[in-house]
Amino acid sequence: MGAMRQLSIVLLLFFSSQAAAQATDPEWPCIQVLVPEIVTAVMWPEIIPDEQLELWKSDPELSDLVEELASVDEFTEEEQRRIEQFAESIPESARLATLNTVAQGIVTTANKRRDKYIRGIKRYTRQQIAIANQIEATLNDLAVLDNNNAQTDKSETERAQIEETLNWHQRVYDQREHAITALCDVPVELEINLSSVVRELAQYLP
Repeated sequence: MGAMRQLSIVLLLFFSSQAAAQATDPEWPCIQVLVPEIVTAVMWPEIIPDEQLELWKSDPELSDLVEELASVDEFTEEEQRRIEQFAESIPESARLATLNTVAQGIVTTANKRRDKYIRGIKRYTRQQIAIANQIEATLNDLAVLDNNNAQTDKSETERAQIEETLNWHQRVYDQREHAITALCDVPVELEINLSSVVRELAQYLP
């Protein structure tokens, strides 16, 4: 019975933490506030005209640069040099428009990458909820046996099987739970790297 109470508490804490973490999105398990999409205007100091928003898509050189900088896992001096070389190669008359469209492309591409991680975290949470529901159902099965006063060899065998299933679900749940913190850090880290890239690019605005 002690194990049953302990597992019941685990389930209660799980569902409570889900609600507390993000009341507006029960599939978001992270303590970090969910930011579904980064808005370019938050990071980029210039207003980008509509006609410049997608210019990077039609230019192979710009597209390659956008993909490279939007995929940065850690902003280093190498990225700084890459941005400097690119920015200084742009004619002064075209610099503003080019940097505008590159900045927009980087944010757009990085958002797609972040969205994949966010959807993965939510999928992971749904799986955790399913496992928690399985644990709850197994606890209910044990409770039914406990309420049955007739203890037979058959009931003891059934109890052993249920407890084995319960322990397996609990191990899987615990192992996966340890990974959530690291998963939750990824979108934030991507946002930090994106901010570093865009801020560095903005240093070369005319």
